[in-house]
Amino acid sequence: MEKFSSEYFRKLANDLKFEVSDEEIEELKKDFIEVEKQVELFDSIDTANVKEMVYPFETPTVFLREDETGEVLSQKDALKNAKDVRMGHVHVPKVVK
Repeated sequence: MEKFSSEYFRKLANDLKFEVSDEEIEELKKDFIEVEKQVELFDSIDTANVKEMVYPFETPTVFLREDETGEVLSQKDALKNAKDVRMGHVHVPKVVK
């Protein structure tokens, strides 16, 4: 059984509201297989003694400005023009599965 079958791509395209041809599906299969091979290369790298980094640079960022609080709307004022508010949040209809 193929890992990336034609049905997989048809379902994915349908969920995202795209139409794909058989030729496009075959190209996607090739691309996904190639990406999977590249990801497998990462698994072969020994990172046992590598220290994790939260930020890619060791120099701290010093050029950011300090936040200045200005006029702040209350939640009630911020939501007063919304059509559908639920539990203090704007509710929008689901677009994609």
